Amino acid sequence: MGALAKTETRPRRRQAEIREFRRNSLLRAALVTVAEFDIEGATVARICARAGASRGLISHYFSNKEELLVAALHGLFDEAQALKEKIAADSALSVIERIRRIAHSSFEAPIYSWETAAAWQAFTNASRHNPVYQSAIRRSTQQAIATATPLFDKLSAEKTLRGSPDESAMGLFILIDGLWNNLATGKDDLQPRQATALCDIYIDGCLQTT
Repeated sequence: MGALAKTETRPRRRQAEIREFRRNSLLRAALVTVAEFDIEGATVARICARAGASRGLISHYFSNKEELLVAALHGLFDEAQALKEKIAADSALSVIERIRRIAHSSFEAPIYSWETAAAWQAFTNASRHNPVYQSAIRRSTQQAIATATPLFDKLSAEKTLRGSPDESAMGLFILIDGLWNNLATGKDDLQPRQATALCDIYIDGCLQTT
């Protein structure tokens, strides 16, 4: 009986892994396709071609294209948020170094790439007319601010801040959003390393000097 149970578990586990791989492939393909062709141009045919999947496969995981695109957007934000939370919890780093690394992570792999920035820009543009995208983007920003605010609060116990901890955290992510917009559109030929340097300038500027 025990041997039979083990034999049955392995195929089930492999099937679950295959399903997860296929789903993740569709999510990644959706982001890249949106980056290349915008929301309207991200057709089911193009997404499936990018994923190397049949058109019928999407229906196994998502009700329609819109559900797939929303899941891809949430996946992008969830990955970024998980990394921010991991950095915030790293007590081996000083508080200000954690704040810097959270900011820098927005412009480094695995979060940043041209595709993710361009896809984010496309969703941001579409969010003006699509409340579902708007809600996902707002939730992501609120989570990021909520992660950084306690760090700025701790920093205020060590150094004097020019503004409140929540204002400092909000300003940082407003800056990051603007820098992503700049990178996605190619405006001013901004490079990721320059974006991280600008974040450091902002963080240093939050500190009151005497």
